Amino acid sequence: MDKKLKDIVTIKSGLFAKSDTDPDVYYIQATDFNSELEWIDNLNPILSSSHKLKKHFLRKGDILFAAKGKDFFAVVYDGKHQPAVASTTFLVMQMRTNHIEPAYVAWFLNHLKTQRILSGLAKGTAIKSVNISILENIEIIIPDYVKQIAILELFNLQKREKFLQESISKLRQDYYNELTFKLIQ
Repeated sequence: MDKKLKDIVTIKSGLFAKSDTDPDVYYIQATDFNSELEWIDNLNPILSSSHKLKKHFLRKGDILFAAKGKDFFAVVYDGKHQPAVASTTFLVMQMRTNHIEPAYVAWFLNHLKTQRILSGLAKGTAIKSVNISILENIEIIIPDYVKQIAILELFNLQKREKFLQESISKLRQDYYNELTFKLIQ
């Protein structure tokens, strides 16, 4: 089944905020994720809780879409850093249905074919951006729930395989470095 993104999610923009003294709220930015789209290690709260911020708090399962810059990407907010708000770099999507996995939507948005479409539709010359109207009109293919889970499992296996291959390559390089150094001793 094909749908437009606006049919399955509500999209709003992130919040502009400045750091405060006595912070207790995380301000999520694109730089808070590494190249594998995982949290960086040294994330700290930089905002102070207020009534204005509370209505922007992220909920577990929200999809953050980095809509500005050279790399567009989507991640599912896992609730690891709470409370948190998204910066203006992000468009925040909240699911309207329980029949679609947020991780599937993020996977679809990160897929090379979707990325090409988004890059072609992005506005701006110096800094490219995808606005809400562009994102909400992206057509998303929605398989049944079982297929969504299978796709995500395959994707996670692919990521694990890549990690293991890189680890093996590093260990092999270390081995050869040690072996060749022993030859000159």
